[in-house]
This record gives sequence, C-alpha cells and structure tokens, in this order.
Amino acid sequence: MAFKRITAPSIKELFLSQIEEMILSGELKPGDRLPTERELADTMGISKTIIHEGIRELARIGFLDVVSRKGVYVADYTTTGNLDTLLAILRNQGGVLDTKILISLLDTRLCLECPALCILCRQQNPEHIRKLETLQEEVKKALFLDTATFAAALFAYRKTIVSLSGNCVSPFIMNAFFTPSVSAWTGYCEYIGRQQTYEVLVRTTEYIRDGNAEDAIRLFTECIEKYKRHLLARHDGDGQ
Repeated sequence: MAFKRITAPSIKELFLSQIEEMILSGELKPGDRLPTERELADTMGISKTIIHEGIRELARIGFLDVVSRKGVYVADYTTTGNLDTLLAILRNQGGVLDTKILISLLDTRLCLECPALCILCRQQNPEHIRKLETLQEEVKKALFLDTATFAAALFAYRKTIVSLSGNCVSPFIMNAFFTPSVSAWTGYCEYIGRQQTYEVLVRTTEYIRDGNAEDAIRLFTECIEKYKRHLLARHDGDGQ
C-alpha cells in the first residue's frame, strides 16, 4: 500500500496565490502600482527574494508589468495574458468555469474542431474511422456509469478528432483544458441528455465515414450554439 507525501504550499506559492486573487477579484486593478519589493517583503513578512521571484513569475503569466526604473504595475491580463494566465484563472475558480469563460471555451472548440472535421471527412482514412468507432463504443459503455466517466469518454472522442487531423498543437490546447472541459461536458449532458449526446457521436462518425464535411460541421456547430443559448439564458435568469 503506497501513501503519497503530504506537502504544504510554499511561501512563494502563497504569495502568487494572494496576488492573483487580489487581481482577479478586482481589489488590484489594471494600472495600479504595487509597493516596492522591500515594502511588500516587510508588510507580508517574507523575504525580498521570494517577492522578486514571485513578481517575475506573475509578469510571465501576464498579471503584472515590470517597468524598468518605474515600478511594477498590474497588467490588463485580458490583453497581456497567455495560456498560463487562463489556467491560473481556472485554478482560482476551482476548475469551475463562469459563463463568459465557458462560452469562450466553446467558441474555441469550434475553431479547433470544425477544420479537423473537414480534414477527416476529406481523408476518409479507414484507420482513423476505426479509432473513432472504438472511442464511440467506449462512450456507449459509459452511458450508465457516473457522469464524470461519461464526460471523460466524450472528451477523448472529441480530442481524437483534433489529433487525427494532423495538427500537432491543437491537442495540447485541448489537453490543457481537460478538467474544465469535463466539467463543461457534464453540464452539457445534463442539459441535452446522455443518449442524445451519444447519438451525435454516432452521426459524426457516419459523416466522417461518408466524407460529408458539411453535415458533420453543421451538426457540431448546432450542438455548440444550442448549449451556448442555454448558458446565456440561464446566466440572464440568474441576474449575473
């Protein structure tokens, strides 16, 4: 029986977490100037070295802007951010996506998967189709299992569509959002229903086998847009 070592967050990680939280909550706003490293070290009771390293990390992520001989300022992370910024936001939200980010993620999936569907339909590669049929069968087996398992099986099918297209970057992007994607698929299945969700996969595989890119893309787009409308209606109904 193997037990994992229990580790507490480091001082640097706690510093990063606190500054990220202050920025994402709006307590620190774009353009705000941070105190000097010495002032921060004295106020927070930690070393100047940790402050310096933490500021460099936050600047790399896109949360801070270090201006030579002028100071450190809060950056507008919506324009300076990168993939690490988004992952930090998701981490701050506990992996639960707010409506705006979820809809943006769905739009990103359209950008990734529609061209991939077009490529697979054009190629009609028997080996690719067999791979999708195998994953489709895994989704079918998960129909009556727990929601997380079913959602993970769906993710594997959709990610494979992108992977088989030959784009070597798109799968990395999808993998980076595995946890929030599974959360999104869970919500989608609760709204659409598992059986209907599975049937969409069956039709998608058929369209790829037949080389019918137009209907494959139309089906995927309709599903995404329908879920987006549901999310926006729920968001407006909650008064958020």
